[in-house]
Amino acid sequence: MDSLKTSMMRNLANKVVNQSLRIGKRPDGNFESVRIICNPTDPTCYKFAQIVEEECWKVGAYTTLVYQSDERTRLRYQLTPEESLSKINPMTKAIVETIDVNIFIGEHDNPSWSIDVKDKMKIDAPNIQKLREILDNRRVRWLYFGWPLPGTAKSFGIPLRRFRNIFFNSIMESFSEKMIKLCRYYYEAFLGHDIVEIKATDGTDLSFSIKGRRILVDDGIVSDEDILNGDVGLNIPSGEVFIAPIEDTANGKIFFDDVTITGFGRAKSLWLTFENGKVSGYKAEKGEENFAKFLDANTGEKDRIAELGIGCNPGAQYTYGSIIVDEKIYRTIHIAIGNNTGSYHGKNKASSHLDMVKFMGNGQLYVDGRLVMDKGEPCLKL
Repeated sequence: MDSLKTSMMRNLANKVVNQSLRIGKRPDGNFESVRIICNPTDPTCYKFAQIVEEECWKVGAYTTLVYQSDERTRLRYQLTPEESLSKINPMTKAIVETIDVNIFIGEHDNPSWSIDVKDKMKIDAPNIQKLREILDNRRVRWLYFGWPLPGTAKSFGIPLRRFRNIFFNSIMESFSEKMIKLCRYYYEAFLGHDIVEIKATDGTDLSFSIKGRRILVDDGIVSDEDILNGDVGLNIPSGEVFIAPIEDTANGKIFFDDVTITGFGRAKSLWLTFENGKVSGYKAEKGEENFAKFLDANTGEKDRIAELGIGCNPGAQYTYGSIIVDEKIYRTIHIAIGNNTGSYHGKNKASSHLDMVKFMGNGQLYVDGRLVMDKGEPCLKL
């Protein structure tokens, strides 16, 4: 499936507006306000964003459609004086204090866009963190709808046709019965438990507590129960069970074959060591400096454990860096460091959230000593 026809885009957009986010009227009877941000570097992404906006109009929602590319973002940092960057953008602040739903459609079209502006980003990082807190506190519903962009495919070294096929297959699988069964299995495996252990033949041996933390399911729908619990966001492609570990409990080490650090490049054969929840050491065969630059450019609890995620989307395959697909891959887990407030129900406040995917073909995951995942597979027949 190299591209989506307009009719298929319309069907997906209808699901997003009416099923996933259920956009319409607010409890006070007024119609909701929706901000849609899209990356315009690919005509199909731009077209889909327009169709999503049209579906919002059909239910009476007020919309604003904003275009955002990596090159424009980098240029903004290059041109804007530091004094201006140090202050919060009043227009953006007014928007996040007003909207009911926030939708992003696209991807980073140049994952290394920020390497030469990291000092400017560091100045702006507290403002980004503050805007995130406003959205979290207001429980603004959000959706990150990934879209396969030519620039992204080129930067990852993957043929565009294959990149699009992987993306669209994982999108279509986002509403499948098998995905929902996998999510349900891992949700029940973690519910009410405490100690998680991740082990692998590569030497990985990491443990942490999830005691009392909410087990979250990204199944393509923000339900009434989700909203009541403050779980107001989702991704498409969907298919993930995730948890915010107790932030000071992670100890041990974990290995990742390949980590994409958005804006800074990649780190290959990356080892992270955790002590009391915080990254106490790291080394990589290649790209170690990219990880260091990422940490330097961000603020807050940027290097503290934030998330454990379990991939449950059978249609997802490795894209060599598109995290919205890669973190959903069946038979993988991912660990994140950085921010985990809001929908994660954690306590870390940071300007960043870095996901790192680990294939579990040679690994095991235990919950309170019980084997839950063996070589990437659930330990019960679904």
